[in-house]
Amino acid sequence: MRALRVYDSPEGRQLRMEEVPKPEPRPDQVLIRVRAIGVNRADLGRGRAAGGAAAEPFIPGLDAAGNIEAVGSEVKGWKAGDPVTAFLGRGYAEYAIARAVHVYPLPQGMNIVAAASIPCAFLTAWYGLTKLGEMKRGETVLVHAAGSGVGMAGVQIARAWGARVITSAGSDAKVARGLTLGAEAGVNYSTQDVAAELQRLTQGKGVDVVLDSVGGPVFDATMKALAPGGRVVTPGGPAGPRGPVDEQALAARGQKVMGIRIGDEAALDEQQKGWAQLKAWFESGAIRTVVDRIMPWGQAEEALRVLGDRAVFGKIVLTVDR
Repeated sequence: MRALRVYDSPEGRQLRMEEVPKPEPRPDQVLIRVRAIGVNRADLGRGRAAGGAAAEPFIPGLDAAGNIEAVGSEVKGWKAGDPVTAFLGRGYAEYAIARAVHVYPLPQGMNIVAAASIPCAFLTAWYGLTKLGEMKRGETVLVHAAGSGVGMAGVQIARAWGARVITSAGSDAKVARGLTLGAEAGVNYSTQDVAAELQRLTQGKGVDVVLDSVGGPVFDATMKALAPGGRVVTPGGPAGPRGPVDEQALAARGQKVMGIRIGDEAALDEQQKGWAQLKAWFESGAIRTVVDRIMPWGQAEEALRVLGDRAVFGKIVLTVDR
């Protein structure tokens, strides 16, 4: 089969289309014939090997949608031909393996391309807000980076849950689009004082739950506007390292800062209750995915460049030709 592999060298990273062996599913896995791939910032996130040596070539990709090709001996409820979307590894390929617990039925009426944009972004936002963030109806929830996949998903999930939603972005245009997704207010973290704006928008009470996929100075400013008992979930930090967190001060105010491992959280939800709620919301129109552009998978390197330049609102999806 064909796959895109990342090569790490002193000149930078490159994606190369190569022939590689077709994987075989283990007993608890399914093999998916990939038709569409969701692009994520993490797809080229692996660093150099220990000692500074170049890392071994690897197939990236966390999101894929297509049809089941084969199922492992312990897998129940799936059969060859079923259309699915999945959270997995090595998704930039004609065939990809996923654990059955990470494989999901498509919402009714949704096509494969749209479905490929969902797992990583929406599951991260769902478990980050509802499980780790313990979001409650009526609380003020801040979802940073409205234009990112996680941000786009988080704004809608928090609104559908019944929270008051504030969002942010690095441009006025993206803040405005975040408002169309359900946020009541927004902050431009490139031009405004984030802490001061959050205090103004909450009448000095601060925000109760934060989904921060920006990091860096934005995280530091947000902490100044976190309400007593506030919870911060950090899926990523492309803006750079954040300042140190005073654990004693957090404890005194009943506050928490948590990272998230989406694969682990999704695997613990063996009955896929989170997906069941998301699926129902997609089908009712309460939430929707936003696909900024669709590109052939041969243009994956360009897709990742565009994503890195922050020239995207929502997700990029790659289609796999045969």
